This record gives sequence, C-alpha cells and structure tokens, in this order.
Amino acid sequence: MFNSRTLFAVCLSVFPLIPSELFGFSFILQYEGNVDDRVVYFADDLVLNRTPPNQMFSGTEWRQITVTAVYENPKKPELAHMALQFQCPDIVAMDGGKINFNDIKNIVRAGDPVTFRINGPDESYTIRRSDLKPEPIAMTDWKTSSAPMLSKAGAIACNHIEIDHALHDAIKKDNSFDFDGFGKRIAKLGLPADMAVTGLSLNSEYIEFAWDQLWWEKVLAGKRPDPSGKWSTKLSKADREVALEKLKKEHQEFESRTASMRGNLLESIKKTNAEMKADLEAAKNGDKHPDGSKMNKYEAKLAKVFRGQSEENVVEYMGNPEFNQAGNTRFLRYTQTWEKQGVTVYGAQGVIGGDAGGYAECFAEFSLKPDEQGVWRVNDIIVRSDYEGVGSREVRLLCNDVVRGK
Repeated sequence: MFNSRTLFAVCLSVFPLIPSELFGFSFILQYEGNVDDRVVYFADDLVLNRTPPNQMFSGTEWRQITVTAVYENPKKPELAHMALQFQCPDIVAMDGGKINFNDIKNIVRAGDPVTFRINGPDESYTIRRSDLKPEPIAMTDWKTSSAPMLSKAGAIACNHIEIDHALHDAIKKDNSFDFDGFGKRIAKLGLPADMAVTGLSLNSEYIEFAWDQLWWEKVLAGKRPDPSGKWSTKLSKADREVALEKLKKEHQEFESRTASMRGNLLESIKKTNAEMKADLEAAKNGDKHPDGSKMNKYEAKLAKVFRGQSEENVVEYMGNPEFNQAGNTRFLRYTQTWEKQGVTVYGAQGVIGGDAGGYAECFAEFSLKPDEQGVWRVNDIIVRSDYEGVGSREVRLLCNDVVRGK
C-alpha cells in the first residue's frame, strides 16, 4: 500500500486501480469512563469543507472531522467511526496573512457549545463486537452540545488552519517535534496543552493502541471482550511473568505510554518526510533517468507512479519479480513474452511453404537503492523489448501488459 498523504493525481490518472492510502496525524481527543466502561476518542487531523453551495458566503461553514471511539465495555461496539460536521464561523484573512485568533470574538474554542451532526450513513459506522462487521450510522439532525469531546472536536474542525500551522511549525528539520510549542499554541484555542498527537491514522491502529497501551491489564488477565475470537492469544509462562512484573511498576505507566506515543509520532514524521522528499525528487526528474537521458513513454509512465516508492509498494502492485542484487542496488524485473512456433509445409516436391513464426519480449526493470532509513526505494526504471519475425504492434501490446502489472 502507498503510505503517503500526498494525493498522486497524475499517478492515479495513469493507473486508477492503484490504492491511495491517506497518511497523517491524529489526536487523542478524550479519554473517559471508569474501569470496564472506558472509551478513548481519536480525531483525525484531516478536516473537510462540506459547506453546500447555497450556504456559501453566509458567514457559516460546515466543517467535517473524523472521530473514532474505541470502547472497553463488552456490551458496546468495538468502535464507532463518526464523520462529525460542525457549523463554524467563516474566518478568512483577506490579505492571505496569518490570523490573530486573540482578536476574533466569534472563534470556536474548546469548552464552548458547538452545533454539530453526524454525517451518515455512507461515512459513519460502528464495528460490531460480535463479528467485527460494520453497521452504518444514520444521519442525525443538527444539535447543540457542550460535551467535552464534541467541543474539542469542534474547536479543531473550526480552527483547522491554525491547527495545521501549529503542526507544521512544530515539526523541525531534524524530524523532531516541538511538543511544548505545539501545546502552547493550541491552548489558545482552549484545547489541552498536553493533548496527545500520534502518528496513528487507521481504525486498526486505534484499536491496537487502546488495548496495548491503555487497557493492557485487561488483555493480560484474559478479560478482553472477544466474541469474534479475533483477539485471543495464549501467553507462555515466561511472557506472563514479564507482564506481571510490568503491572508492579504502575507508577511508570503514564511515562511509558507517553514515551511510546511520542516515539510513534517521531517515527511517523521521519517516514512521512522521507516519502515527501522522494515524491518531490520524482516530480523534478519525472521523465529522465538518473544519468539525465530521456525516458521512453513506458518508463515515464512507471516513473510517475513508482519512482521514490518502496520495494514493498512495487511488489504490492506489480507482483513477484525476478530478483537480483549487486552491491547497494537491487533489481526487480518483470517480463512478458510472446512466441509463435514456426510451421513448415512439405509437398511432393519438398518444402512448398510455411510460417517462420516469431518471438517478442518486453521487460520492465526497477533499480532500487536504500534511503537514509535503509528502505529500498525505486531509483530508476528501464523498459526494453526485443522481437523477431513480428511487427511492432505485438511488442507494444507486451509492453502495455508489463506496465499494467499483475
């Protein structure tokens, strides 16, 4: 899968079947409840403008943010994935500059009542605990609430530009994250200065985090709700002793969780920056080989999609290759061949005719080099063909098949 938030518009126009997986940050919005009935809410940092055309320039925008709730209670769903829409004041800096949020009176701050609704059923659903199957959540009417989770989500959705600036300013060139600076900035919006930022973005990651980091004592005790049988694991005696020792160090729990969360975020930042760097490099040299020579049309098509991508991504789409490695370069080759056996027709006077037959071959070879993190990434692509006894049409068809992948 492609793990980048960059939308490969050009690539998808060439290969519309290639999956594009969004990658980004999320916030631990709210953690509440008592033991056996705890719930943790995650908010995605991607905010969409869902203002209908007839509401444009009305002074109010409809902003949508995804909030995912993971539940501990066995009588509740495994999770709820909610596309929450908020009515936000339309705040625009006419000169394109930064907005001074301290000077705006109608800004939405955490703690304020918000007007919201759930956008369903296509974008909102629960995952049943019994069999992990999705169930759609119906669209709701607009309501007003001051509930902490909703108010925080509304503050993020309505101030998405400021949140986005705060995130980008907190990410430093050395792939570190200024947690204190980010916290001070979002505190001006009424949000907790210690609101956790994570590199999680998938429902599966939210579930794993809740049970591995927050409710792991339930997992160790074998009390995690598991009617589907998905989460059952048997601990060895040695593993159980290690786990029990971990339980004795309760005073370190918060510090451990915080360190784990921050480590996860920094790894995500490092990975995203590496992919963005590869994407920019790919765009700059879109139709050229590393030596500066121009690519043919087949190479250019593949380069638009794969240059800078990981070995895993190539194999995911193209299938299993012929593999070779020389020094610090790997080669993945994909080949298509066509052959027609020659036929000789004999008569009473000997050979009187026949068909000489023909052969055609086309291959695409990806060369990969390791990046700073040791991930093998596509550096160059060569597409070559050879044929005998056939026309160029057969060769073009073979090369088209190679470019399409598995």
